[in-house]
Amino acid sequence: MLPEFLVQAAIQVKEALILRGQRLVIAESCTGGLVATLLTSLPGISEYFCGSAVVYRWDTKMKWLGVQPETLEKYTDVSVETAREMALGVLRQTPEASVAASITGHLGPDAPRQQDGMICIAVAFRTASGLDSPPELFTVESFQCDTLIEEIPLDFQPAADFTLRHHRQLAAARQMLKLILTALEPKTL
Repeated sequence: MLPEFLVQAAIQVKEALILRGQRLVIAESCTGGLVATLLTSLPGISEYFCGSAVVYRWDTKMKWLGVQPETLEKYTDVSVETAREMALGVLRQTPEASVAASITGHLGPDAPRQQDGMICIAVAFRTASGLDSPPELFTVESFQCDTLIEEIPLDFQPAADFTLRHHRQLAAARQMLKLILTALEPKTL
């Protein structure tokens, strides 16, 4: 069962997509398709959600989305630079989409100390129809999931075997949905 607070966030994104007449595509790494699962749990979303690329490994990020090897080597996959290239790449690969979002990070365990619990999210828009117009970045931000966990509603009751990684995934998915919703606000389009 999907947590209600995440389903509600997905519903808000769906309503914003409908209101703005936009179509969304996403690229997920550390959330492993959780955001796509949330969105596709909603009836009627297929008109507004184009799909999701789950690009967990470097090679997949490069081959599917065009993330540059130099970006990964210099900044790693836990970087705003990689999130930016993922969002722009998935939008270029999906002509019918007008909005793209990406997420990458390291949710642990066994993460390098500076990357432990760190996520990076990007949102991009297609500013004109057709593939000749390059997409534009709306935002790219990094977050520490352990801080985001504090925003999970108090009434959420996880299973007994729920790990820190599970909590971080839920917090990361929620933050991605929040950024997509922010990007769809009228003043940004």
